[in-house]
Amino acid sequence: MTEDRFYQILEAYGADPARWPADERADAEAFTRAHPDQAGSVIAAENALDELLGDIAQPVQVSALLERRLIARLPVPSASRWMAPTAVAAALLVGVCLGFASGALTGGYNADDTLYADAFTGYEDDWVDWLGEDA
Repeated sequence: MTEDRFYQILEAYGADPARWPADERADAEAFTRAHPDQAGSVIAAENALDELLGDIAQPVQVSALLERRLIARLPVPSASRWMAPTAVAAALLVGVCLGFASGALTGGYNADDTLYADAFTGYEDDWVDWLGEDA
């Protein structure tokens, strides 16, 4: 077992050998016996951390007053989340209505007249002659 791997095991699993990976436990314990000075100080530091974390893991009793204060500070749901989609829908509806209204106000649009006028204005010959005998 390398020194780096031993430190990785301690950092990941803590100082208690019972929590170390079973396939590496014997090698880690052998490293501890072979290097008592290095391993001993690191194990002591990890043991102190384990104890601290063990104390924190105990359930905390929350007073009723604190619970009411926390609940009172929670944000209140509001209807504002519907304001943006409603505004977008209203703008879309107004745009569509104005688009149709502008066509009615200008006297209408006859697509057939302008389609043929635009399609064949560049030709000097009659378009039937241009198609040839197949027409």
